[in-house]
Amino acid sequence: MTAQTRRRDPAATRAEIIEKALEVIAEIGATGFTLDAVVARTSVSKGALLHHFPGKTALLEGMIDRLGEDYTDAILAEAARDPEPYGRNARAYLRVTVNEPATSEDVSIGRAVLAACAIEPSLIRRWTLWTRRVTEDDPTDPVGADDALMLRLLADGLWMSDLFGIHDVSPDQRQALLSLLTPSRTLAEGGA
Repeated sequence: MTAQTRRRDPAATRAEIIEKALEVIAEIGATGFTLDAVVARTSVSKGALLHHFPGKTALLEGMIDRLGEDYTDAILAEAARDPEPYGRNARAYLRVTVNEPATSEDVSIGRAVLAACAIEPSLIRRWTLWTRRVTEDDPTDPVGADDALMLRLLADGLWMSDLFGIHDVSPDQRQALLSLLTPSRTLAEGGA
């Protein structure tokens, strides 16, 4: 073991492995995803990868956690800018999820994450824990609770449409949908 290896920052190593794993899964999908393919892109050995992630499932969990943290942090930051407390997290969820069309990298990673969850069902629970982070502390007007759920379901539907190219939604249509749904027409007025 060299001095450089001993001084390596474990958090930086984990971050590099996860970043390269996301690149691999985006390019080749979940079924072709291997630890060897990840190692080939990193500056670490397979032994080092296995030290940080003792198997493929552990690495997939790390990837879900990284994506979940990034996603929920973005939603909470967006919600913090919303002056209306009722339903702010639901509106932020919608804006963050569908404000811009998915990039090709987003699509590849999204498809791969869905496939990974299908292959390893425990990952679904892990993702659910991240998304609950943005719903549990959302102050909800009882009249607007169904509206908050509607916004999240609409966001998820448009996200899936983007991932699989189901509907062609132009940028103008996307903005029109968002303006219909946020913020004054829903939740802020109790769903009126």
